[in-house]
Amino acid sequence: MKKLFFAFWICTSAGLTAHAQVSLQPTIPSVSIIQKNQLWNVLVVNNTTNSYECRLTLTLRDRITGQELLTATTSFFTLSAGVKQLNANLIAPIQYNNLQAGIDNKLQGLLPIGTYTACYVLSTSNQKEFNLSEECVSFDTEPLSPPMLITPADSSVLEVAPTQFSWIPPTPDGMFNGLHYEVLITPINEGQKAAEAIQENLPLYNEGNQLFTTLNYPSSTTSFEKEKWYAWQVVAKDMGNYAGKSEVWVFKVKEQATNLISGNDTYIEMSNSDTKKKLYTFSSTSLKINYYSFEKDQIDTIRIYASNNQLKQETTKTIIYGNNFFTLSINFQVNSNEIYTIEVLDKQKKKIKQYFQIQH
Repeated sequence: MKKLFFAFWICTSAGLTAHAQVSLQPTIPSVSIIQKNQLWNVLVVNNTTNSYECRLTLTLRDRITGQELLTATTSFFTLSAGVKQLNANLIAPIQYNNLQAGIDNKLQGLLPIGTYTACYVLSTSNQKEFNLSEECVSFDTEPLSPPMLITPADSSVLEVAPTQFSWIPPTPDGMFNGLHYEVLITPINEGQKAAEAIQENLPLYNEGNQLFTTLNYPSSTTSFEKEKWYAWQVVAKDMGNYAGKSEVWVFKVKEQATNLISGNDTYIEMSNSDTKKKLYTFSSTSLKINYYSFEKDQIDTIRIYASNNQLKQETTKTIIYGNNFFTLSINFQVNSNEIYTIEVLDKQKKKIKQYFQIQH
């Protein structure tokens, strides 16, 4: 009986000693883009004189909820005395068990945006299987680039109120499974910074489930006051979880953009001298234009742009000195109440602009 007890004590002592002298040091960045194969970058230090046949088991959890996301087990490998740097290739094949939707099945797949805890158990099967070492490490995954705003441009002073807001999605795309956006547009009070306005003021507009990277500002929503600054920001979310936010940009609409002229008999007044900008409203797609030129006969280019600066139509016209009255027919599908820009480019490359909309 004493011999059996002594043998058991020897085995148990050996296991406890090995556990104390074998350590794991995962080398995962604390905040970064993480590929699944990077989880196996683990430094193992064996301070004993023994060699072990080992395998490494991983459990990945959501650090906030504690929910298990995946478990994985490597094949057996030899751990000699000293230091050994493990990686996914050295301990392959690896058996994964994904417990949560959204985890990429590929070894090089990216982990979704989140906060994680990775726990490792190094076990041996030399005699009776026991754990040589255990270690947990916490890390976060964040996008390489958050959403980036495009239009309206930062600090822009607009001739007409913006009807469209656009931005670039966060990258890399492989980190996201259900990307959508919250768009915030907020008035800025006097003496207030843009970031403070976003955080403290009641939003003029707040859309929390925008699926695309272009927002058409609803005509039914409160309009923008002239000569007042507004701040806007886009927050990206992935399956409802935070996935990054853009910078805060600002814009305002000039007072002169309120000059509205309506009527089918009205001509859009354009001149290659300084002309006050106006917004003209028509009920048909035939635009009447009066272009007064101070130059001799020349061929000018006439262009029409949508509110997102997309070129919709281009033509040329022979222009004479003085008044030029002509009708321009629109040959593209017009969106009712969208504000378009008509531009004349003269021989000196000077641009003359006015604004119009078609109300059906």
